[in-house]
Amino acid sequence: MIRRALPLALALLAAAPAGAGLTPAELDAVGARPGAAAFVPADLGLTDGTRPAVLVFADYDCPEICDPLVAQIAASLAGTGLDAGADYRLVVVGIDPRDDAAARDAFLGGTLGAAREAAVAPLLSSEDLTRLTRALGFSYAFDAERERFAHPVASYVLTPAGRVSRLFPGLFTDPADMRRALVQAGRGTVGGLAERLALTCYGFDPLTGRYSLAIERVLTIVSLLFAAAFGGALALAHWRERRRGGA
Repeated sequence: MIRRALPLALALLAAAPAGAGLTPAELDAVGARPGAAAFVPADLGLTDGTRPAVLVFADYDCPEICDPLVAQIAASLAGTGLDAGADYRLVVVGIDPRDDAAARDAFLGGTLGAAREAAVAPLLSSEDLTRLTRALGFSYAFDAERERFAHPVASYVLTPAGRVSRLFPGLFTDPADMRRALVQAGRGTVGGLAERLALTCYGFDPLTGRYSLAIERVLTIVSLLFAAAFGGALALAHWRERRRGGA
C-alpha cells in the first residue's frame, strides 16, 4: 500500500501551484537529472573510496520542509540496521553559498541530533557548489522576490568512488530500500535513476505562513507513510532480536 500511495503523493506535489516570483520556464528547469555516469568531483572530499554515501541537498533556511527532510533521511538510515560512519556516510550540502558554519550547525543540530557527529557537511564555495550540482544534474532556482529556493528534494546514493548509484525522492525512503541501495552501492552497483523529481520546497507562502492545500495534503500523506514504514522496520528488527535470543 505504501508503494502505491507514494506516487500519488508525488503527483500531487508536481501539481501544487508555486504562486511565487519564478516564471514557468524557470520552474520547469528545476529538477534532479543525473546522467548515467554521474560522479561527485573527487577533489571535494565528499566520498572516501571505502564506504557508500547518501548525499542530500538542503536549504538551511527552510524549516518547513528541509528540516523534516533531513530528519527523515536520518531516520531511514537508522532503520537500515547499518552503522553510521562505519558502513556509510551521510553528506548534507547546503544550496545557499551565503550560509556560514553557524547556520549549518544550527540546522544540523536540530535535524540530526546525535547523528550529527557521523555526518559530513562541507561549506562549499559558490564555484564548488556549481560544479557539484552540475555533476549530479541537480538544478534549482532562487526567487529573489521571496528569498526562497525552488529545488528538488532528493537523496543520492553514491558508490565509494563517488558515482551515483541510486536516486530517491527525499520526502520518504523506506529503510529496507535504503539498506538495499547502500549495500548495492558498496559493491559498486549502479541502479536506475529517476529523470525528474517533484518540487517540494516552493509551495510556502511567507505572508500567510502556510503551504498550499496540495502541499499540506502531501506532507500529511508522507508523514503517515514514513511513520508506518519506520515503525514496521523497528518491529521487524525487534522480532528478529527476540528470535535470536530465544534460539
